[in-house]
Amino acid sequence: MADERIDKQTGFYLSGGAEATESTDRQFRREAQFGRSALRLRRGVFTTTEHWGLLTPRQRYLAEIRAVVATRLSDPVISHQSAAAVWGIPLPDAWPGTVHVLASPDSRARSKNGVTVHRSHVPAGDVVDIDGMLVTSPARTLLDLARTMSFATAVVAIDHALNPRSASPEVFLTETVLREKLQASMSPRGSARALRAIRFGRPNADNPGESLSRVAIFELGFPDPLLQTCHRNPRGGYYFTDFEWPAYRLIGEFDGQGKYLKDEFLRGLTPGEAVTREKIREDDLRSEGNGLARWGPADVRDRRSLLRILTTAGLPILR
Repeated sequence: MADERIDKQTGFYLSGGAEATESTDRQFRREAQFGRSALRLRRGVFTTTEHWGLLTPRQRYLAEIRAVVATRLSDPVISHQSAAAVWGIPLPDAWPGTVHVLASPDSRARSKNGVTVHRSHVPAGDVVDIDGMLVTSPARTLLDLARTMSFATAVVAIDHALNPRSASPEVFLTETVLREKLQASMSPRGSARALRAIRFGRPNADNPGESLSRVAIFELGFPDPLLQTCHRNPRGGYYFTDFEWPAYRLIGEFDGQGKYLKDEFLRGLTPGEAVTREKIREDDLRSEGNGLARWGPADVRDRRSLLRILTTAGLPILR
């Protein structure tokens, strides 16, 4: 049963809000203090443990962002990892523990109380209003990530935005747009590392695991693979491979978590049926004279494992 004390749209109770009362304020503070049915997100911002328990990690982080917006004296500009969360741009690591905002270079704002402040010039065209929140545009968000985060994190975000199958229409853009945006930037800080990530981006990486795999393959010194190469299915239709090195007759497949468990991957099949279908697909690809190497998230994290898998499959180190 929904708690009538919290706003149905935001899932919050705001002390001092239009619907707030002193008695309800005290009630939420007591419930949060003793770990009962309420949680304190920020000073004066509460939610119920029931509501919180239904949220995904990204939804919880978005709630924390909205709590910051609701309690600032002036509207902050949400940026960096926080803007990525708002836009649905994936990141390889867990969502951060603070909310990232932009402030003008002469601002006296400081990073504290769960808010990380980045001082930077913010042109009006770099800011978008989303449901009452000011957020850096997708292009500006990607450049901020590429300037300040790791190469792998930047590539995951950029690959997502370049792929029309995965990015929302609001987020989808091209390498040309990113390059032009970077060139027009008023700050040279981090430009070289951002350009490197943009150049490495590809529009046909299907998920963050594939993007991280490609970074690892490159940094281990292996040849650059082709992505999503088309092969004819002898029973009709086509197969598309994650990675392929035609010169070495080798196909690489990233088996992400949940490939044989999650409904969006099974598409109506049982896990057993999905395994059988994949075995038939692999046999068809091998019948063309290809070798096949498989790896998963743990192998990407432990690059020694990925190195062993690919060298055993016959792929040379060139760099």
